[in-house]
Amino acid sequence: MKKWMLLFCIISTIVLSVFWGCKHDPVVTPDNGGNGNCDTLQVTYNEIVYPLLQQYCLSCHSGTTPSAGMDFNDYATVAAIAQNGALLGAIRHETGYSAMPQNGLQLSDCDIAKFEIWIRDTTFIEPPVGIPCDPDTVYFENYVLPLLQSSCGIIGCHDPETATEGIILTDYNNIISTGEIVAFDPEDSELYEKITEDDPDKIMPPPPRSPLTQEQKDAIYKWIMQGALNNHCENEDCDTLNVTFSGTIWPVVQNRCFGCHSGADPSGGVSLENYNSLVNAVNSGRLMGAIKHENGFSAMPKNGAKLSDCNISQFQKWINDGTPNN
Repeated sequence: MKKWMLLFCIISTIVLSVFWGCKHDPVVTPDNGGNGNCDTLQVTYNEIVYPLLQQYCLSCHSGTTPSAGMDFNDYATVAAIAQNGALLGAIRHETGYSAMPQNGLQLSDCDIAKFEIWIRDTTFIEPPVGIPCDPDTVYFENYVLPLLQSSCGIIGCHDPETATEGIILTDYNNIISTGEIVAFDPEDSELYEKITEDDPDKIMPPPPRSPLTQEQKDAIYKWIMQGALNNHCENEDCDTLNVTFSGTIWPVVQNRCFGCHSGADPSGGVSLENYNSLVNAVNSGRLMGAIKHENGFSAMPKNGAKLSDCNISQFQKWINDGTPNN
């Protein structure tokens, strides 16, 4: 009897040990190199995610001048790009995102899975509405694309039909490839070299069209330095009360209209290269009809997206105020 009791105790101990061992073992999946296991059971920011950021990202995204203006020591910054999809897009090397780590191999499947689990399981306190507009970021769809479409991607130059020298500057993929953009390296990017040329036979846009302003050149430089991303933002503040010519109206004209409507031979014979010429277009009724895409008017900007409702409202406010030169 004692022997049977002893045997029962031994067997029970073994069974319970196996049961509890299985119960508390972490869920594991093979990593992408096949070298060991991947523990994805307890993924926390402090214990898992931040150490990965330290290992792969903080060399660029920290300090007084972090890359793209994003300091990954700041949890709010990491949370924001985690929410809007930019973090996963970058580490997965997805199209439209600058592959991260910069100049490094893609993270292992295991490490990517840890980021995915953290983002999936985290309830962020203040989810953004749309994609926040960072004042230190130059956005392709909001700024760079309209500027290039207006200044370069026009009929007779670098629109898809003309494609002078095989260069098309009306969409992201063609701008990157035919404009020979090298992310993080403006000086080695053909597009930037062309817009900053001193030689009148090489500079773009070519004479008699007006060259880009220094502010516009600087913005393209900054966009390339930030990775030449196909990015945009949505929730930019729209001020339709404090509208001025110099601070509100003129920057839109320069970025969206100047390429066609300036120089010695402006498109349609309509010049918008200074305050007086813009007021003339307003008084004729052609400006608002064109930017509102009304029947009977040529929709403007040509070959580009319609101005935002915010911009149109700002133009209308400026006109209602008597088109002040302020």
